[in-house]
Amino acid sequence: MLAAPIQTTLELGIPLHQVTFCVVDLETTGGSPADCRITEVGAVKVLGGERIGTFQALVNPQVAIPPFITHLTGIDDRVVAAEPPIEEVLPAFLEFCRGAVFVAHNARFDFSFLNVNLVRLDYDRLPGPAVCTARLARRVVWPDVPNVRLQTLARYFRTRAVPNHRALADAEACAEVLHGLLELGGRLGILTLGDLHEAVRARGRPHFGKIRMADHLPHAPGVYLFRGRDDRVLYVGKSKDLRARVKSYFYGDERKKIDDLLAETASIDSVTCGSELEALVVEARLIRRHEPKYNRRGKTWRRYAYLKLDPAEAFPRLKIVRSATPGDGCAYLGPFGSSSAARLAEEALEEVLPLRRCTKAMGVRTRFAPCALADMGRCVAPCDGRVDPERYGELVRRLVSSLTSPGGLLGALERRMAHLAGQERFEEAGLVRDRLRALADALARGRTDAWLVGAGALAVRDGAGSTIRFVGGALIRDDVAEPLSVPCSRDRADELAAVRGWMRANHPRVESCGRPLAEPVDGGAAIARIQARVRAAGEGRT
Repeated sequence: MLAAPIQTTLELGIPLHQVTFCVVDLETTGGSPADCRITEVGAVKVLGGERIGTFQALVNPQVAIPPFITHLTGIDDRVVAAEPPIEEVLPAFLEFCRGAVFVAHNARFDFSFLNVNLVRLDYDRLPGPAVCTARLARRVVWPDVPNVRLQTLARYFRTRAVPNHRALADAEACAEVLHGLLELGGRLGILTLGDLHEAVRARGRPHFGKIRMADHLPHAPGVYLFRGRDDRVLYVGKSKDLRARVKSYFYGDERKKIDDLLAETASIDSVTCGSELEALVVEARLIRRHEPKYNRRGKTWRRYAYLKLDPAEAFPRLKIVRSATPGDGCAYLGPFGSSSAARLAEEALEEVLPLRRCTKAMGVRTRFAPCALADMGRCVAPCDGRVDPERYGELVRRLVSSLTSPGGLLGALERRMAHLAGQERFEEAGLVRDRLRALADALARGRTDAWLVGAGALAVRDGAGSTIRFVGGALIRDDVAEPLSVPCSRDRADELAAVRGWMRANHPRVESCGRPLAEPVDGGAAIARIQARVRAAGEGRT
């Protein structure tokens, strides 16, 4: 029975000096694993830079060896005539390599040839990934060498073995090259088997040398900061494993944005966090503070908007504003991610309630010609005196009440959407759907934010058994927290969104709160139903 294949997927965190490598080289009758055969197998097993065993066997390919191969390797039909076939060589080879990591120069060639023969003989393939010294050299010694051929690297590292197109000699030279590459790679942070696999798999190379900046980062959850030469923060991110995540940026991300980021990076800092939520909040706070140029959210909070209704006006109307002032007596909805999202919600409200939409300032006695909306019955037209301030005030109070108990409001919009769809006016129905979604999402966010902020001193226990504390919706960190408000200011909206999203995903257990967690009963089910329905409609489901 064939021996078990060699093991190439050891524990990735194991230090490289504890890893046994099996460095392999094959001689073949040609370059195609499907059509050509192996004529010689050579292997060197190394541990901690020391050779601990060698394997060499000529193989009878049972086909004629082309003259150009004989000229290159010196192996001809006569040399292999009395040698065993590959099915007799493979068991001994695999037993020799058992438990070691497969290494070869241009490893895909040797790895493919061996796997094709294993499959042909009805055995399992070798497990990957293989370590390719040519690819590793591109990360470690480029451009100090003109190319990454084995002969060139052997001269660069002054190996004792000289490559000569024979399997064992080439494997011995490759083993010495591997040792030299790992020594240099250690300075770049390639210290574990996982680091080695990532470095070999990396696609890019211009900034790979900067990977050493991640050496001081811990294997712990937290937030990392890429900084430029002027110490300005370029990018902020979060991870469960800071060191591994930061190193992944140097392993060949194809996005030009990442390449540009690495080109500008001069140092990398981190902030260790005790929980996923803490990392989310710290990330949001640092992005708000530094506005990093490579964070998509770096400046997007400046585009956030609110819907505002000021009852103190003679004839209030909905306005899209950039800031909100808690306690000023106005009704707010938001923040929305953009003015366009706020406008959709505004249009949803105006679809049901005929508030005035004109932007002219109006006093109690102001009069001017009405617009077409008045004739269509979509505005009560205080502009020409059709409605007095008292009756208009009732309409405003109805709107404010609907923001707290929105069941009727959402139901009317839902019926409007269904009516338009029933008449096959799908474009108009789609617009109502988008308006309904924007409004329902904003109402849902507002309800959650209200009880988070309104709870005062809040303590919850996460799934890991850790207690997380808040004051006014703000996470307490280092015994400090600046309470949030409702409506939340634009610059802290992402922080509150992080808490809200975490609460929704994790359902933590409440340990204590300063004030009872309360949310209006009326409208909650309607909001959830509407959100589910409009999302299903948007995805083409009934």
